[in-house]
Amino acid sequence: MPDLSHFSKLDPHIEELARAAYDFVAEIEPSLARMKRWGFPGFVGNSTIVTICGQKQHVNLQFFHGAHLPNPNELLEGTGKDLRHIKIRSAIDLERGGMREVVLAAIAFDATLRDEGLRERAEG
Repeated sequence: MPDLSHFSKLDPHIEELARAAYDFVAEIEPSLARMKRWGFPGFVGNSTIVTICGQKQHVNLQFFHGAHLPNPNELLEGTGKDLRHIKIRSAIDLERGGMREVVLAAIAFDATLRDEGLRERAEG
């Protein structure tokens, strides 16, 4: 069972958003391995694909190779070398055009990366 304890530390509204964001990713690709990364529930393949990070006023879907993903709907934010995030402020944000496509692009990009052995250490 995945460790979602990070979510229970959040304000109730943000916890609900975090769980919805987690379920959103899980429903897109149910076979993804689940693993806590840097304290946040996430999904891994060859590398870390995405983690769900609750903030004070929103939830971030953190894409660890987001700088390498297409961003036609300008959902991805950030300026770092690799990491990009999408802010979720309400459940309706998960329905924005391009959300599913970003997750699928992240999964596809992960398949091109060197296998770090994360799947073997992933949670049930």
